[in-house]
Amino acid sequence: MTHGVSWFEGYVVTIADCRERSGSMNESFDGAELALLTERRTLLCRMWALTAVSMASGSATLTACGGGSGGSSSFALPVPAPAAAAPPPSPPSATPAPSPGAAPAPAPGPAPAPEAPSLGAHALNFNLDGVTSPSLSTPGMSTRTTGSTLLTCVGRGLLAAGTPTDNAGNAFVQLDVPHIYTLWPSSGTALYACEKAQGVAGHAVTVPKPKVTDETTLSVIEITSGGSVRDVQWREVLSGQPLTSASVTTTGPALLVAWWWGDAGVDLDKTAVPNNGFTVVDSVLRAGALVQCAVAVRQVGVAGTYNVTWISTPQQGAQLWLVAVQAG
Repeated sequence: MTHGVSWFEGYVVTIADCRERSGSMNESFDGAELALLTERRTLLCRMWALTAVSMASGSATLTACGGGSGGSSSFALPVPAPAAAAPPPSPPSATPAPSPGAAPAPAPGPAPAPEAPSLGAHALNFNLDGVTSPSLSTPGMSTRTTGSTLLTCVGRGLLAAGTPTDNAGNAFVQLDVPHIYTLWPSSGTALYACEKAQGVAGHAVTVPKPKVTDETTLSVIEITSGGSVRDVQWREVLSGQPLTSASVTTTGPALLVAWWWGDAGVDLDKTAVPNNGFTVVDSVLRAGALVQCAVAVRQVGVAGTYNVTWISTPQQGAQLWLVAVQAG
């Protein structure tokens, strides 16, 4: 590079000139001072020479102006290290949600409605007048173990006291009072009940016969889920009038049980048909010296007041019982 050599040669001349000028200045100082000054100038001239050589060969590097590579001498300006980036702010710590407490126990549901009373086992038996027996029993029935009400209605040729018993150890109580027939003042009917009765297979109910040859009819009705006797009504209606029972009142679902005890004589078979939704379940209506009877039931689902009217043949009067049994 011609330009570089000319520049270097010119710079050498300048150093030589420096030495020459140093020599011309020796005249103004004593020996010791001159020696020190000359040494300093010589060092300064050498430094200028080294700098000139380095710049001529391209070995001087100014890192701050882009950097490069060259000779071993380097006058790199320190580049400050970039400041470390500040860490991003920590997100605010989430406040932990409060742990839910134990769920409250669910409120108890409403108590189930009691089962509606309904017809269970039932039976009817009779003795004609002149049949000798100290008692009269129903055929064996299969009654519920618990929870039933038993109704027992008895018609006698000779009305006398005689509370029913059974083979399950139940105790019967009399409802209302015994009632005689207007046409047959020595004869009559009576009604008994046992609430919350114990039941068994082969369940039999028995009534005594104070006169062993007496005509006697025995009717037994089981009301399942029948907790209590709600209402009991009796009425006697003489022949020629509508055979309408007295009314019973219920406060809820109930089973209604009606008995028809006709007062006709021994001749002819009889009929007895109820209305108002009642259905006959047992009867003895044959001709003969006996206490004729028909039993009917009706299940009702709501509170109300109910009765029943019977149509019978031949025309006759009757004793009419009506009972309402409710749950609870």
